[in-house]
Amino acid sequence: MEDFFNWIGTQLGAAIRFIVEGLGNFFAHFDDALAGFFNGLTGELGLGTSLFSLLGLVFGLYLLFKGITTLLRGSIIGGLLLTFIGLTFLGWMIA
Repeated sequence: MEDFFNWIGTQLGAAIRFIVEGLGNFFAHFDDALAGFFNGLTGELGLGTSLFSLLGLVFGLYLLFKGITTLLRGSIIGGLLLTFIGLTFLGWMIA
C-alpha cells in the first residue's frame, strides 16, 4: 500500500513540475517576443522604450482614431480638430 501512495506522489509531483516548467518557458519566450516587438516598433519610430513614450504613442493613435470616427459620423469641425491634434501629437512624438 505504501508503494502505491509513493507512486501517486511521484506522478503528481512530476505533473506539477511539468506544468510549472512549461508555463515558465512559455512566459520567458512570450517576454522575449514582446520585448522584440516593442524594440522594433520604437526603433522604427525613433521613440524611447520607456512606458511614457509608449503611452504617448497609444494616446496619439487614440486621438487620431477618434478624429476619423468623428468625421465619419458627420461632425466636421470636431473631427478635423481631433485629427489635427492627433497628427500633431504623433508628429511631435516621432520627430
